Amino acid sequence: MALLTFARVIIPGFILLGVQCLHIFGEANGTFPQIISFRDKRQLPTPTSSGTNTSTFPESFTGFDPPDGLLSTLVVFFWPLVDGSSPDASLISFLFAGQAVALLTAIALEASRTANHSRIVSFTTVYGILFQSIGAGVIAPSYLTIYLFTSPLVTSTAALTPLALSINEGILAAHPFGVLIGYIVPTILMALPAPEIISQNSKVTAIVVWQFFPVWTSICTFMGKVAFASTKPYASQSDALRRQIACLRTVYKLALAISVPAHIATWTLSFSTVLFPGLFEAHTVEAFHPSNVIIPPNPFGAIKAESVAQGAHWFLQYDYLITSLVYLIWAMVSRYGQNVKCVRSETRRFGIGSILDVTARCVVLGPMATALTLLWDRDEIGFASVDTKAIKKTA
Repeated sequence: MALLTFARVIIPGFILLGVQCLHIFGEANGTFPQIISFRDKRQLPTPTSSGTNTSTFPESFTGFDPPDGLLSTLVVFFWPLVDGSSPDASLISFLFAGQAVALLTAIALEASRTANHSRIVSFTTVYGILFQSIGAGVIAPSYLTIYLFTSPLVTSTAALTPLALSINEGILAAHPFGVLIGYIVPTILMALPAPEIISQNSKVTAIVVWQFFPVWTSICTFMGKVAFASTKPYASQSDALRRQIACLRTVYKLALAISVPAHIATWTLSFSTVLFPGLFEAHTVEAFHPSNVIIPPNPFGAIKAESVAQGAHWFLQYDYLITSLVYLIWAMVSRYGQNVKCVRSETRRFGIGSILDVTARCVVLGPMATALTLLWDRDEIGFASVDTKAIKKTA
């Protein structure tokens, strides 16, 4: 319970930190005023050698003012992250996008657990839209704070049961499809170079469409659930629960197959500029340097963003760091909670060894992928009791 108490105290604090780092700092360093200026002129923040920007975007996307204002703001914000003009901003975007597959999987699976059914933490599409419009660095700690106080998967001191951890088998079968069509495909389309492969207007449209990936993912998962749901009856509830861990392993492996390579590729490229600087141009060495990729400036300082690209880069750095840290803390609570130890008495206690293990995983897998593996560990422990009970019955 000490770890849960710690998380309940520390994670809410990240809500305020997120507001400071994302919004107050974004306003103070000039990023948001620059974005508003470009938005009002309907111009894309594309750097030009002449200094005159002629890249514009449509006046309206939906025909309604409130959503169009927000969408226009988001188009200006995301444009320099995906247009290739700012390598450092594009690299952190690639890293975040890849690790987010593990994050989406963790959120979707936990929301779908039987123990969380119809609870406030199960309405992930709503939280996803808030992630997009306000920032994950603010909404992620808000969501996890609610989770830590309401979900029986962490609040209960009784041993976790396989039934509490179980998920509708149709959802498990459909989740990879939902993430692929609802998130990965829109992300790829948004990143395609313009005008070499797609037109500028098509790229702008792709950015707008991408903002709603939480909705597309939910719709595609629902459609996949209907299409992939098994009609094969199980002889008993134990048989159905025993099948769960096999399905979960598949979902976990597929998510990690995307998230981990993105992490490895990012840091391989970044550290190559330190180890083999001669392979890169001077400006690329600076842009891809490890400290420039991941370490943002002091959010309480007086530094100013020279461009929308630089300000968006800083915003995304804080978004990634805060989201990664709070999900790691939450995943450790889920993995090392008292209710997990009650399932198997020999389960390792949380301590220095656990911290070193999590740190090593973060280095190799990335923080969001590490959080997902901690949930996987918990599931392996929780569902192992199904086989134990079966053995006892046949003995």
